[in-house]
Amino acid sequence: MDYMLTNDELHWIRDVLSSNSVATITEDELKWLRRIKGNDYVYDPVSLPPHYVRLKKTEFERIENKEITRKELDNLRATMKVYTPEELFELRNKSARVNQGIKDFSGIYIICNTVTNDYYVGQAENVFDRAYKHFVADNGSRELYLDYYRLGHEFSISLVPLEKTSFSDLNELEGNGIAAYDSYTNGYNKVQGNYMDKPSFKNEDYQSVAELLLDRIKETEEFSALKNDSNRRNYIQRFFQEQLNLPFDVNLHWGFMQNLTKMIRQYQKANKYKKN
Repeated sequence: MDYMLTNDELHWIRDVLSSNSVATITEDELKWLRRIKGNDYVYDPVSLPPHYVRLKKTEFERIENKEITRKELDNLRATMKVYTPEELFELRNKSARVNQGIKDFSGIYIICNTVTNDYYVGQAENVFDRAYKHFVADNGSRELYLDYYRLGHEFSISLVPLEKTSFSDLNELEGNGIAAYDSYTNGYNKVQGNYMDKPSFKNEDYQSVAELLLDRIKETEEFSALKNDSNRRNYIQRFFQEQLNLPFDVNLHWGFMQNLTKMIRQYQKANKYKKN
């Protein structure tokens, strides 16, 4: 297991990961808190843990930006074909799409009940394989399905590619889309999106260590063989043993390992699609 780390880097990583340092937030997060709570606010990590701050900040920003996001998505939808559920049923098979020159893609689907103007926003790595399932029993939103099947409401569906938007990943696009169409409060969505899929490190030193490690290992053969989170966690624990000579302390290191695991998974996913 060769990470090409210098001795100074190894000593620094060992110092960071062996110290029981306090959890902190970034300067940007502190500025946001003071904007909400007042300029004299003093951060207390016990009463307001960093991960909770990040969750609430993300939620706040999505709501604050919802009109901008709605305009962006509406403009994109206006240039794209709008599907009916029946058309999506016909296109659920790859052969049917190939015959029409349609390629599947990673993005979100925006489902609108044209009778009630209620929305559902979802994400998929292959939108044609997923969107139609909401109109099949026990495969998506139950309320949406009942409005379609029992009440006979009409629906329109827009499929928006991630690469056409200003967002960098599906979770951000979906979460902002849910806020933009108010589909959690007044629509079919039961959750506000995936807030905590992003890594949320204890402090900036922990994050810097993780970024350095990812940069050094991402081109190795062993890295490319990590196919699931169990492999990734085992890989990280071996790093502690073989490179740092540190015993893996569950209480001290579990959060770091979970977040580095997320970083590795997301990097591999993004890199996979770039190559394809």
